[in-house]
Amino acid sequence: MSSIVKLLWAVSTLCEAVPLGQSLLSTPSSSDGRPSIYNSAVMARRIMHLSSIGTLVTTFPPASDEASVEETRPDSVAGSPIGLMEYFADCEPESGNPTLLAINLASPYKNYASGSKISLHIRWWPIQTKHYPIAEESDDIPTPHTPAALPRFSLHGRLEDIPQDEVRDKSIDKCFLKSHPDSQLWQPGNDIHTSKYVRFVVEQVYWFGGFGDRARILWLPMDVWRNVTMQEIEKVRLPGEE
Repeated sequence: MSSIVKLLWAVSTLCEAVPLGQSLLSTPSSSDGRPSIYNSAVMARRIMHLSSIGTLVTTFPPASDEASVEETRPDSVAGSPIGLMEYFADCEPESGNPTLLAINLASPYKNYASGSKISLHIRWWPIQTKHYPIAEESDDIPTPHTPAALPRFSLHGRLEDIPQDEVRDKSIDKCFLKSHPDSQLWQPGNDIHTSKYVRFVVEQVYWFGGFGDRARILWLPMDVWRNVTMQEIEKVRLPGEE
C-alpha cells in the first residue's frame, strides 16, 4: 500500500464516532488494536505528569476593555483567541488538575479575568534523533518519529486560586520549582510581578491520540479522567518511551 493511500485511510478515521461501551472503557485495548478509552485517559494523565510546558489559550475581551487601551491593542483582535506557552506542573496528581503560576500582567490571566474561557493544550514529544520521509515505504517505521502520530490533548475548564495554607501544606511551590527552577524569579511575593498559584480545574478533555487507525480521538469521560490512579500513570508507557 502506498504512503499516500495509507495517509488518506488514516485521515478518514480521525472523526470516527466512538461508542462509550463498557468494554472500551475498561479493557487495555479494543478488538481493533487501539487503546481503550480508559487507557487513553491514563496515557493523557501520564503525559500531563511528565510534561511541564503547554499552550494556554484564551480570547481577547472587547475593544472597550480598559486593558485594551493600556496595551494599545488593535480593536480587530477583540474576541480572537491567543495561545501562548505556559509553565505548569502536576502538583496535585490525585485530582487531575494541573498547577499554574499565574502572573497578573500576563495576557492569558488578564483575558480570563475579563471573562474569557480558557484551555490548556499539552502534547507528547519524546526525544528523537531521526525522522523519516513520507516517501519511505517500510511498514516497520515506528510512528513516534512523526509528531502527527503522537498524542496530544486539550484541557478545558476554569482557574481556581490555591489558598496559601494549601500551597504550604501540599508543598505546591516546591513541586512547581522542581519542574521550573527559573520560576524562582516570579514566585509569589517577588519584587517584579504580582503572582499567585492557581489550579486549572479540568471540566472537559479532548484527546487526540494520533492516527485514527491506532489511537482514539474523542472527548474523554470526566469520571474516567478523575479516577486514574498514580499507579496506573507510572505503569503505562507512551509512544517512544523505553
